[in-house]
Amino acid sequence: MQQKNIKYLLPILFIVFFTGCSMSKPSVYGYDYPLQSVSHTIDNFSIKIPAKYHFVEDNECYCHELWFVKDDYSSDISINKLNFEKSNLLDYEDLLYQAAEFSLRLIKTKLKDNFLFDGRYEWFDIGERKAIAFRYENKNRYSGRIVITNVAGVLLESSALLHNDRNNQELLSELFKAQNSNLESLTY
Repeated sequence: MQQKNIKYLLPILFIVFFTGCSMSKPSVYGYDYPLQSVSHTIDNFSIKIPAKYHFVEDNECYCHELWFVKDDYSSDISINKLNFEKSNLLDYEDLLYQAAEFSLRLIKTKLKDNFLFDGRYEWFDIGERKAIAFRYENKNRYSGRIVITNVAGVLLESSALLHNDRNNQELLSELFKAQNSNLESLTY
């Protein structure tokens, strides 16, 4: 009798596992932040600007491919291309994870003792694309979130920073929702 039950149980477990792995997972912050109809381009990509933000040209260090600053200057979102060589040994998710780890190490090096990170990563989908994100803090000044995704073979890093009230969860959620909506508008 037990053998008969196992015969039926295995296919059911396989189907549950397979559908669970293939389901898309949205970000905990959502994607419904309003966007302007104005868009900017980076190479062959077009992206819309979050409402209440404006495009800023980086004239000093050319550190950002695209840079959007909130009208009250309380936060900003930047997007950069990452030149990260893919090893044949890495699958798509490993590549995103390695790029996120590299970004994390750069921020930690820059902030030194002021760096706070809880060790958690968020995996989610932006449309058809996979993404990985992590939050960090400068314990004396600001909170930030990095999102890494791959668009048409190009790794992109989106950085969102809240400059004031770093512990205000409502402002952080709004900023990270604006970041997600901004990335979701990205077209090739």
